[in-house]
Amino acid sequence: MMERSKRTSVSFGATGMICIAAMSMLVGEGLAQDWDDWDEYDEESYVSQRKGVEFAVNFGVYQANHQAANAFYNGYAGETYELGDNTARLMTIEDRLGVDSPNSIVWSQIMNSIGLEAGEFKYIEYPAYTGMRYTPGTLMGLQTMLFFNPESAFVLHLDAINGLKSEGGWNIVSSDVDTGMGSENRRTYGIFSEEDRFQLSLAYRTAAYITDEVSWVIELGGNMLATRLKSNYVRIENQNYQLLTAPIGNGNFANPTSSLSATGFGGFAALGLELFFEEGGNLMLTARVSRDRVVMGTYEDDLWQGALYLTWVIPPQLGDFVRARF
Repeated sequence: MMERSKRTSVSFGATGMICIAAMSMLVGEGLAQDWDDWDEYDEESYVSQRKGVEFAVNFGVYQANHQAANAFYNGYAGETYELGDNTARLMTIEDRLGVDSPNSIVWSQIMNSIGLEAGEFKYIEYPAYTGMRYTPGTLMGLQTMLFFNPESAFVLHLDAINGLKSEGGWNIVSSDVDTGMGSENRRTYGIFSEEDRFQLSLAYRTAAYITDEVSWVIELGGNMLATRLKSNYVRIENQNYQLLTAPIGNGNFANPTSSLSATGFGGFAALGLELFFEEGGNLMLTARVSRDRVVMGTYEDDLWQGALYLTWVIPPQLGDFVRARF
């Protein structure tokens, strides 16, 4: 654990220094530019006066890297990884169902529910490495932008991806006990997971104006990704069997006592378009790619993630009204 923490700290430190250096160079270049180009704008216009703090609301679609689900939620990851919880652990499907326990109450109930007789069961067939896939998740968040001029700003993102899910399939393989030489019979069932993710991002933003109403937007910065595990379970005949648990006897299982949260660091880049309105309230459509250290229990890996943002920039007049009220 100490060695892994050192690696994470070194990685974060290196990423942070690179981002800070890049931001400093870009800011220096931006501040050194000649802003005479803005003389053609009305001095009272929103664009030419864009300086100071602005706030925005993010809505989006988030796509996590399938490799994390394939590695951690596949039903046999409990042989390799731990949850880091005082009570529960990451169980394999075989352990959770009690396949190898002759007196297992859970396995007896399952055999009855699927019509499996003693001696017919052969083995559990787990998902392949590409068997678990994340479904796109909904992203919501806020961002604060500190503008030095219409083209340069620092941006702070706070985004939450709640209920991020993955799913796959696995098989109970059996044979015909009467003949002993029959073909294998595969019963396919689902395996599912759910987690929450939260990301905090700090970036430098620059803009390239296409027309008076539209500009390109580019962001480059660092990212902190926190992941909280919620569930990992298999479903058999409409009955769910949680894998993030531990047996306590008599067919009963204990739930985790900790939040099952962990944090990793990385970086991101984003490219988008901003559409301006005369009184503010701009809209931005942005595509973002990040390279994050995903940490779940003792599992860690640097993975690519993707997101598509639709952002509404709160009009300055509304911001002035809120500040005046509070």
